[in-house]
Amino acid sequence: MEKNRYLLYGTDHYCIKNKTLSILNLHNISLECAEFYDMDESLLDEAITSAMTIPFLDEKKAVVISNASFLSQNKSPKELNHQFDLFLSYWNNPNPTTVLIIQAPYERLDSRKNLVKIIQDQAEVTICQKNESEDLYALIKDILKEKEKTIDANALQLFVSRTSYDKTLMMNELDKVLMYIDKDTKIDISIIREVVSRNLEDNIYQLVNAVLSQDGRTIMSIYQDLIKINTEPMWMIGVIVNKFQEILYTKELIHLNYQFEDIMKYFSVTKGRAYYMVKNAKEVEDQMLMRYLSQLEMLDYQIKSGQIDKRIGLELFLLKINK
Repeated sequence: MEKNRYLLYGTDHYCIKNKTLSILNLHNISLECAEFYDMDESLLDEAITSAMTIPFLDEKKAVVISNASFLSQNKSPKELNHQFDLFLSYWNNPNPTTVLIIQAPYERLDSRKNLVKIIQDQAEVTICQKNESEDLYALIKDILKEKEKTIDANALQLFVSRTSYDKTLMMNELDKVLMYIDKDTKIDISIIREVVSRNLEDNIYQLVNAVLSQDGRTIMSIYQDLIKINTEPMWMIGVIVNKFQEILYTKELIHLNYQFEDIMKYFSVTKGRAYYMVKNAKEVEDQMLMRYLSQLEMLDYQIKSGQIDKRIGLELFLLKINK
């Protein structure tokens, strides 16, 4: 039987994204014929029902189940009632015209769960863990060499520094640099300074703190800086949502009597970052966080359904907070 069930897990988000695209290419499935279901937002039943139906646009289609927290010990931000009987029924008799890809971006799976054992037994499993010893400098140079581009040593050092050694962020920023230089072949330090933000995630973190303190002037100042360097609004929305969810998780950890060092280790963050996470968790009300998450969920739906432009939608969300 042709392989059409895949499990990708680990903390290397870039690897998971890349492997997903490789699987689609292997089966000659375009992105237009791939349906994505986020298990933090959607029910597993919806994804499986879709997997059971035959494709309309091509011979095959893909169903990608992302954030499959039910395979780990991680908690989903929403209490969703997934129907695992339907999933197991499909898993034992999969649709040959559907490629099913399960993404679990967590360090480890919960091997005590029978569902995990069944999936690992029959799926093609790829482990995507971050390799701390990976030479990111060599990786960037190799990618540029394939594209017949070069980068100065100083420019490379600044590029890796500004992307905080985060491979996923690095690849996103490298795409921006390549688009910026177009047909030119050489990347120097002035280009990196022009295109790559100084630690994008730190800027977003400052933006989130400004939102929580309802500091309208700082909110719009940081937002305008991010827009000037062509930061994708949907990426900003996604990171803001993740930061709000981080605070909710921190609240839960504090409730479970986790100490400061435990929280720092749990999230793999610096002492400074952990300090503000704990501070926000203690000071910010659940009601405010849930209200903002609800508003962002609605905004995400409006953008994806074409009801509002993504940049205008994000600006309106930030302006409402200012009021």
